[in-house]
Amino acid sequence: MKDNTLVEPMDAIILLNDNYIQQGLRAGYIGTVMDNFIEKFGVVVADFSSFVEVECGQPVIEIKKEDFRVVSGSLSDQKLVREFKALFKK
Repeated sequence: MKDNTLVEPMDAIILLNDNYIQQGLRAGYIGTVMDNFIEKFGVVVADFSSFVEVECGQPVIEIKKEDFRVVSGSLSDQKLVREFKALFKK
């Protein structure tokens, strides 16, 4: 999906930069959209709790529309998601 304004709750998104490093989030991190406020405020609210330690990060955060893209069903994105999740296996 190229138009981030169409993102919906439960869509997976991937961060494109390190703008949220102080909240414990890096480029490449994958989260789940909870709410879309792009038309009003230019942000989505996304949940990264599966990958962020609560003590050192903020798992639910507002992400600017230019700082993410929606994860597609392409083979390359499916591989990217598998590799990302493997980083956090305990």
